[in-house]
Amino acid sequence: MTAEPPPPPSEPPSAGRTDAADAADAADAADAADLRKDTAVPPPGGNGSGPATPSWIRELDMALTVYPQVLLTGNVRDQYLLPDDHAAGSSETLAPYSLGGVIESMCAARGYGAIAFVDQVNDCIALLRLSATPEQIPQVIRDFVERDERWRRGGGQGPEGSDEDDDEPDMVDRLRDAMVGVVQHPGPPIALVVPYAGRIGSPQAPAAGEVARLFAAAEELGHTARPVQGTSAVTPYNTVFWVVERQEELPREFAVGSRALRVINVPQPPHDQRLAAARHVVGGLARYQAATGGPSLTGEETALAARALADSSHGMGSSEVMAIGRMALDRNLPVQRLDEAARLYRIGVLDNPWATSALRERIAGGEEFLNSKVIGQPHAVRRTLEIFMRSAAGLNGAQASSSPSRPRGTLFLSGPTGVGKTELAKGVAEMILGKDARPIRFDMSEFAEEHARDRLIGAPPGFVGHDAGGELTNAVRANPMSVLLFDEIDKANPRLFDLFLQILEDGRLTDGRGATVYFTECVLVFTSNLGVKAVMVEDPATGRTGNTADGAGGAGGAGEESGREAVDGAGAGGTGAGGTGATAPRTTKREFNRHDDPMLVRQGLREAFDTFFNDQIKRPELRNRFGDNFIPMDFMQEKWVPQILDKAIASVAARVQEVHGAALTLSDDAWEVLRVEATRRLDHGGRGVLTAVESALVNPLAKEVFRSPPRRGERIEVVAVEGDEDGEGYRLEVERWPG
Repeated sequence: MTAEPPPPPSEPPSAGRTDAADAADAADAADAADLRKDTAVPPPGGNGSGPATPSWIRELDMALTVYPQVLLTGNVRDQYLLPDDHAAGSSETLAPYSLGGVIESMCAARGYGAIAFVDQVNDCIALLRLSATPEQIPQVIRDFVERDERWRRGGGQGPEGSDEDDDEPDMVDRLRDAMVGVVQHPGPPIALVVPYAGRIGSPQAPAAGEVARLFAAAEELGHTARPVQGTSAVTPYNTVFWVVERQEELPREFAVGSRALRVINVPQPPHDQRLAAARHVVGGLARYQAATGGPSLTGEETALAARALADSSHGMGSSEVMAIGRMALDRNLPVQRLDEAARLYRIGVLDNPWATSALRERIAGGEEFLNSKVIGQPHAVRRTLEIFMRSAAGLNGAQASSSPSRPRGTLFLSGPTGVGKTELAKGVAEMILGKDARPIRFDMSEFAEEHARDRLIGAPPGFVGHDAGGELTNAVRANPMSVLLFDEIDKANPRLFDLFLQILEDGRLTDGRGATVYFTECVLVFTSNLGVKAVMVEDPATGRTGNTADGAGGAGGAGEESGREAVDGAGAGGTGAGGTGATAPRTTKREFNRHDDPMLVRQGLREAFDTFFNDQIKRPELRNRFGDNFIPMDFMQEKWVPQILDKAIASVAARVQEVHGAALTLSDDAWEVLRVEATRRLDHGGRGVLTAVESALVNPLAKEVFRSPPRRGERIEVVAVEGDEDGEGYRLEVERWPG
């Protein structure tokens, strides 16, 4: 007489339960163990409140009659909301099925006599009888079940108290014997389920010994198997189900390309299936909320909450949607805030600064704050704040209903060197995350090689450094709410842009270890100086000015070097866009500079941005993901020099006070010398101003302080700044007073 394993811990929902228990069941997702349904297979159609039966289930039903082996891969550890076999009027009631439950229900409908499951936890082969009598079970399966039962009753000892471990074959041997016995069974049809096939052998090393024999036998049995006696007109095979999340985890010897094997990918649930799961959760929670004294929701309110949960769970499985309901129940979150529970589940951060009034206030006053951090860029600051107002209002990505999980904000800052691109990123981090926050910076010039992708997300399995993870994914996993700065993005290897495409579209990335990292709460800042070297074309006769892409021909011809003069419109390449032959006007060409019209410079930067993505790296889809988040930054103008200069001098004075306890001031004459020197270096942007302060103030001041260290409380005034006699430096005239 055969011994069958006890039923799994989760059974179909029963009648007569309280609303609180129903809510708990809905939120708990009926556990992750095999939720078995033992009657008819779910119908292929849907109903008014749920989705149609997924196409992979219909494909699986077809495969049972024509394939002796089936490989299920992809989203195989999820739960699937399908019409409940046990409920009255099952076409209207949905219940969560595990993959084992789906296989059992379909096998029962096809007249299978039993299903054998390889149980890796208990190191045994468990048997589930459907319609077969004990005598109709393959003898090898009965032997294994009886032996396992004796083993359990004896507490690890044989029936006589003797240790049978030496006589017990290992799991690979038992699996091979069970597979042979199942496939060669005359009928009724029997199924064998191997739920963790990727744990048998190694995908990197060749299989040896019993593992090699197992997969050789599996391939041969697939080709020699024949349909067996069944209850339907088209008889099925004795089917072997292999289950693995990622196909690449399978050993090399697994015959994926065999004609006797059907490979079925189980996809992530689309929106309609997540919506069905969300309705399942919201319905239970709404009943529990009303039963415990909370407000009763209208049908429209529950429908709105379910849709919000489905939208916020983009990229998740149905079991995760139902787990969100459990988390909401645990944290006593109302139904209307399930989208917040989804964010908490996704990234594990309890405090959401985007939902606080404090952040709204900081953004409202952000123009003054950012302009104090980044001087001379009022246009870029206004554009930046518009983007973050959209995020704080919850409308980021609202135009793309299919991708609600995009990052909170994306900026592409383009402009000359030294104008404040990095400082703007730092100001954004401080505005959003707090005073001490700093962006996580990646210098993309270090990622110019093709293998640099592995530095960001981690090396794939089998390569050196696989266990270390990637710099980017590790940083976001450690700080889910971050400002990420990708400096000089145009210098990165083109392969890296595929990663950014996924981040900008879906807000997530899979690292080299297969783990998902979410970017939904991050701000991404990209910087570049694309287009700064675009060529300006001037016509002295008319005063008209235009621009071309870097090195491209314009009104005066093509290919002329910057600063050279093109005569009669003929450049190095012949005729130009502004005329032909000797009839074209005389023009000169030069690069952009701070004296050009800002609107023309912004236009040139935008054209270079489009050219880079469309023509150079051929990623127009990535350019579209940036959308209107491209922000050009202006050349530094002379009117901003006093503000930058005062800020730099204040920083020097603060350092002197901090280190030496002395007060530093400058006379008007000394300040004016610094202003003139800073203006002379303004072609290098704000960084040129800082360089002027370093050369004309910090360096000679360091000599003064080194020779005669000030005492605490002393006052130092720089009366004059003069050039050295050799013309290569500066010296200071200072007056000092004791404190």
